[in-house]
Amino acid sequence: MCESSRLKYSRNALYINVLPLLVILDSALLPLSATGGGRKATPTELHKQKTIYTNRVRRLAVRSDNMKTDRVITAMIEYFGSDKKRIHHFLKVYSFAKTIGESENLLPDDQELLEISAIVHDIGIKVSEEKYNSSAGKYQELEGPHEAEKLLAALGYEKTFIDKVCYLVGHHHTYGNIDTLPYRILVEADFLVNLYEDDSSRSAAEQAYDKIFRTNTGKNLLKIMFLIP
Repeated sequence: MCESSRLKYSRNALYINVLPLLVILDSALLPLSATGGGRKATPTELHKQKTIYTNRVRRLAVRSDNMKTDRVITAMIEYFGSDKKRIHHFLKVYSFAKTIGESENLLPDDQELLEISAIVHDIGIKVSEEKYNSSAGKYQELEGPHEAEKLLAALGYEKTFIDKVCYLVGHHHTYGNIDTLPYRILVEADFLVNLYEDDSSRSAAEQAYDKIFRTNTGKNLLKIMFLIP
């Protein structure tokens, strides 16, 4: 099956799976929050609720088509080759970022931005070690955006989206002006992994908790992993 056919199939399947929700609405019992009780919905209320659910399904279908993280993950594994340490690192950061983002109820576009950025966040480390013999964060931020742009463009991502990813890649070691949730969560996910990989002290974890972590999910994960005896 060709790529376009797979995308069309996945979108149609998503509609088919969620359509029963819309059929249930035809039985005219709306959620309590919408009607104030289990009373029968008016035609206006029913139409409004159908519109809400239909829009949600459409957003999910678009997200299903767009969030092809498997392709980006595979491309990053190919990029790092036999560097198993870097591969394991970005996969762990991606996993934490995905978990925190979903728990914090990010909008689909922000979740996609977060997940793709987490996968490629350290893409600059390879060039940094080659050019500067260093994996320091400042070099990763300097070299990473260009490498991320090349990889994502080759996978067919739009420039507007790539620019957003490159901004996060170029700032994921900069903590002074974190102004969006995807940015915040990427930093927290990276910290969770680095604290473990660097065998950091309890004091370092406490400082990160106080100075870096802001999401409820991220703070809870850090406490469980590093601060609860």
